Amino acid sequence: MTDRRIVTIDIKTLDPSGDGIGSAGSIRVSVPFTIPGERVRVRIGRRQHGRAIGTLIDVVRASPHRVEAACRHFGPSAVPGIGPCGGCSWQHIAYSEQLRLKTQMVDQLVRAIVHDAPPVRPTLPATRVEHPWGYRNKVHFVFDGGVPREHDHRASLQMGHYVRGSRRVIPIVECPVHDERGNAFAFIARDVFASALHRGGAAGTLRSLAVRAGVHTDELMATLVVSDDRNRAVRTATRHLLDVTPPTSMHVNVHARDDRFIFGRRTRRLHGPARMRETILGATFLMSPTAFFQTNIRAAEILVALVLGAVQAPSRVVDLYAGSGLFAIPLALAGNHVTAVEENGDAVADGEAALKLNVSARERCRFVARRVEDTVSSLRPVDVVVLDPPREGCTRTVLRAITTRLKPHTVVYVSCNPLALAEELGVICADGYEIRALQPVDMFPHSAHIETVAILKRPGASRLSH
Repeated sequence: MTDRRIVTIDIKTLDPSGDGIGSAGSIRVSVPFTIPGERVRVRIGRRQHGRAIGTLIDVVRASPHRVEAACRHFGPSAVPGIGPCGGCSWQHIAYSEQLRLKTQMVDQLVRAIVHDAPPVRPTLPATRVEHPWGYRNKVHFVFDGGVPREHDHRASLQMGHYVRGSRRVIPIVECPVHDERGNAFAFIARDVFASALHRGGAAGTLRSLAVRAGVHTDELMATLVVSDDRNRAVRTATRHLLDVTPPTSMHVNVHARDDRFIFGRRTRRLHGPARMRETILGATFLMSPTAFFQTNIRAAEILVALVLGAVQAPSRVVDLYAGSGLFAIPLALAGNHVTAVEENGDAVADGEAALKLNVSARERCRFVARRVEDTVSSLRPVDVVVLDPPREGCTRTVLRAITTRLKPHTVVYVSCNPLALAEELGVICADGYEIRALQPVDMFPHSAHIETVAILKRPGASRLSH
């Protein structure tokens, strides 16, 4: 009997998440792990409002850009009965084509809203094009286990990534996008904790492990996330891990709630310094275990260079969503006067601690520990606004305050979401600004994630007196 859910379709384009799009009659079908130009057989899932998600069965006509994935955990059939690893979505696409597709995606999204936008510049890689691996300097694995299996009273620990689109864990034995030093420590930690779990007494306590590896330092900072810090078996195993392979620093974070956040509010230092040190283009940064800092340091260097290149010193700069000062500190070192606004207290503390190490920036950079939305209307006009908002972008209130109150001659928008960027560029341009440059940066090869630096100018605006 013929399964009517199985159809052959042509992949025409990509959606913003990087999945291929084709049509089955009047149904728009999204198919992960496909490439525009391919003909594929898919099984169509539940249909809703003229849309459906298709599961790839086989490729009838392959794209010339299709390549063999480097990781055994990648793809729709990598682990039968479990599902694909959610860590990568584009390992089947040649890397040079990934870069082209990202450029095209930003161009199409922006031009759909800002019709006279300049051509998007080719996406800049942050790795060697011939070897786009090992770029994630922050390694993160989740644990699954601690629950005794049927016919076995002992608990079994698994460490890996979430299955795509779920909270189920796929056991991982390799992860080529991670820094090799971070992987090595994580797999040793897995074995140490699995041994402790094998003996019983640690069921359900382990949640995840984050390891950050320095690029311009030899430092390694590990943070174990647990649901309960009082478990004796986990404490004993952690002490053993520090005896076997001590990182530069190690912390335990307690996160008891079942939510989407990686870290909880309480962190305890077990070993080494409280913060990790990294340098980017001559600026020294300090990172605490749970504060956000860019995952790919080489890509962060490109972003900083692009921001510095857009600002003529000396300028008065407001850096919104400043984090721990990735842009603010280098801008101050370059001779600009910077006000950095950031609501996360840990990030602000890291930034202020880093200023003590960047002597010439101390007098030219100050952090404001408040929400951008509560602060922007009280700031004075400036020459330049740099903004690096979260994935959902900025509110209209923030955008209008930038264009009507701060009135900078230059806006530098660093975006991790080209869809939100396109919409907000439309708002800024409607208030009299012009896009002068759009530069994508490949922060995460083998995924559809795109960082973009947009530079906007207000025609006729002059710099403030200094």
